[in-house]
Amino acid sequence: MKLIAIPALFALALAAPAVAGPTVTTSIAVSPAGLDLSTAAGAETMANRLDRAAVRACGASDFSLRDYQQAVRRSACYRDAMGQALTALNAPAVNAALRTAPPGDR
Repeated sequence: MKLIAIPALFALALAAPAVAGPTVTTSIAVSPAGLDLSTAAGAETMANRLDRAAVRACGASDFSLRDYQQAVRRSACYRDAMGQALTALNAPAVNAALRTAPPGDR
């Protein structure tokens, strides 16, 4: 009897990912209002705003443990969110600010 139950549970565990629900998309508006994105200070402030929004959209918060926030920053969700935001923003100084001081290193 035990030999039958164990393989049955294993099969259910393998089937679980196949029945996962649809992908959920989270959008967070980030405004460049009041910033001059051509300056280093404005670009860094915008980079910080984008970072915080992407971290939140991908499941962490300002109150999450630093290790968890760093794990979120290494995720595909975060990379995709930042990539889309930077493409939409089209501000080379913000890209440069992120390259010189990556999020979490500030």
